[in-house]
Amino acid sequence: LNNSSSRISPCSLAEIVHDSLQSQVLGIHFREWNAGPDIDDKMKDEGFNIDISFNKQTGFIYGGNQHNCGTWMDKMGSSSNAGNFGVPATPRDGCNIEIIALLKSTLSWLISLNKDNLYPYNSVYLPFGESLSLSKWDLLIQKNFEKHFYIPESSDLDSSYEVDPKLINRRGIYKDTYGNSSKWADYQFRPNICVALTIAPELFNNDHAIL
Repeated sequence: LNNSSSRISPCSLAEIVHDSLQSQVLGIHFREWNAGPDIDDKMKDEGFNIDISFNKQTGFIYGGNQHNCGTWMDKMGSSSNAGNFGVPATPRDGCNIEIIALLKSTLSWLISLNKDNLYPYNSVYLPFGESLSLSKWDLLIQKNFEKHFYIPESSDLDSSYEVDPKLINRRGIYKDTYGNSSKWADYQFRPNICVALTIAPELFNNDHAIL
């Protein structure tokens, strides 16, 4: 909104997409509008505080918090008798496998559009002004995905992956999340992997992805 004229400034769809990517890289921090019982009468107050951050070593986007049902796969506890009132059953804060796949697919698409002169942006800037090309961001995700999400079938291979053997109940699968505040939640086998496989199959080692 242009404060001087109180008019909405027009912008292109490309500018909106770029602004979205740029904001995620710099970090997004806000409290939900109308936070409180009017929009969720079970969630704890801190659940309304939303933070999204970027890891420049992996290219991954992290978000949510343990008090908020951040994605469709969660359910807020509602029983005082059971002691789960205001407690998400399976919080998916951290790095969600399908969100990373969506990001990878988006970057690949934008890189292609940029090469065809249909999208004018080829990079974003990091805090302190450092530039990150979309191509490098795309490669970062590709390079780090298997290492951080796959759980090898053999414990002999654990050193090649980001895993905690004490939390592994099933091997030869992909984690549902990475960097969850509830460490055990990373190691769940859930249907979000099917979303990720569909939209960004290039992320997966074919031998590992056979279901």
